Amino acid sequence: MDKNNGSLYIVSTPIGNLDDITLRALEVLKKVDICAAEDTRTSKILLSKYNINTKLTSYHKFSEKSKTLSLIENLKSGMDVALISDAGTPLISDPGKYLLDAAILNKISVIPIPGATSVIPALTVSGFNLDSFCFYGFFPRQKKEQIRVLKEISVSTKTSVFFESGKRIDKMLDTLLSHLQANTNIIVAREITKIYETFYRGDIETVAKNIIDSEYGKKGEFVVVIEGNLPDVNSEISEEDKRILEILLEKLDKKLAFELASKILNKKRNDIYKIKIKS
Repeated sequence: MDKNNGSLYIVSTPIGNLDDITLRALEVLKKVDICAAEDTRTSKILLSKYNINTKLTSYHKFSEKSKTLSLIENLKSGMDVALISDAGTPLISDPGKYLLDAAILNKISVIPIPGATSVIPALTVSGFNLDSFCFYGFFPRQKKEQIRVLKEISVSTKTSVFFESGKRIDKMLDTLLSHLQANTNIIVAREITKIYETFYRGDIETVAKNIIDSEYGKKGEFVVVIEGNLPDVNSEISEEDKRILEILLEKLDKKLAFELASKILNKKRNDIYKIKIKS
C-alpha cells in the first residue's frame, strides 16, 4: 500500500433505529475528509443527530461509475473517504463495487467498519439451522431466474435469505408456494429495528395470509428467511394422489382444491398441477 494514499472506509450505518451505530463508526465519520453517501438527504439526518459536519457527496447506483474516478483521485491525494449506504452495510445489495474495485487496483487501503445489517438479525430470530446459510440478495425479477434459484433451494439443506420490497412481497410468496413444499417454514421480517418492526412465522401460505391481513403488511422493506429442506423424494404422483385431487375438484373451486391438495399430499403446488394434467 502507498503510504501517501488516504484510506477508504466501508462504514455500516443503522438500518432503522439511529441508535444502532457503533462508536467506531461515529469516530470514522467525523475524521474522514469526504463521506460518499447513497442518498445525501438520508445521510444528513444521521450525521446531524451526532453533530458530524463531514463533507457529503452523493454516490448511488446511477452515479457510481462517474463518481469513482474523482473519489480515487481524492484518495490518491491523501484524503480519507468513508462509503455509506442509506441503511446497513455498503455493497450488500447496495452501490460501492466500482469504488472498491478501483481502490484495490490502486493499492489503496480499504478498512471495514462493521455494524448493522438486516440479514443477521433476521437469521438469529428465525429459529432455523444457522450452521450454514445462503444469502441471495433481492428476489430475482425474471421468471427464469426465479425458477432456477427455487429449484436450488428446494433440494438444499441450507437456510436461504432474500431481500424484498413491500410492492412485490405478495408475488414473491406466491412464487415460493408454487415451487416449494407447502409445509416449508419461513419467517418474514418487516422493517427491522423500526417502529413497525414485525415478524411473521409459519408455512408459506400462513405467512402470506398474515401479511395481507396486517394493517401495515405490505409497507416497508422485508427480509425473507426460508428453512432448509431435505431433498424432495416425494414428488412422484400416485393413483391415490389423483383420486384425492379429483374428490377435491368435485366439491371445491379449482384454486382452493389445488391449495388443499398441496397441503394434504405435502407436495409442491406445481406437482399438484401435474396431477391434473396426467389424470
